Amino acid sequence: RGNSTLTKVIEITMANHGRGFLEASIGPVVRRMCADNVSIEIDPLKNKKGPKDLERNVDLLVHWCEEFWSQIWLVRDQCPW
Repeated sequence: RGNSTLTKVIEITMANHGRGFLEASIGPVVRRMCADNVSIEIDPLKNKKGPKDLERNVDLLVHWCEEFWSQIWLVRDQCPW
């Protein structure tokens, strides 16, 4: 992709045009995760707490993925076309 003035203008326009949907779709979930200080580690080599904690983290990951998808689906009609 080029680095022309046109390319820069298109990138800025797309960023501004999509910002509202990005905020509406994943913003609330990301803010809740930050407020709750959510930490999810599913790599068995990095998780030193054992298999029960790993299983809990996988369940937590599934939960947050479902939260993201639910929020995206809820505001789907705000998606810029």
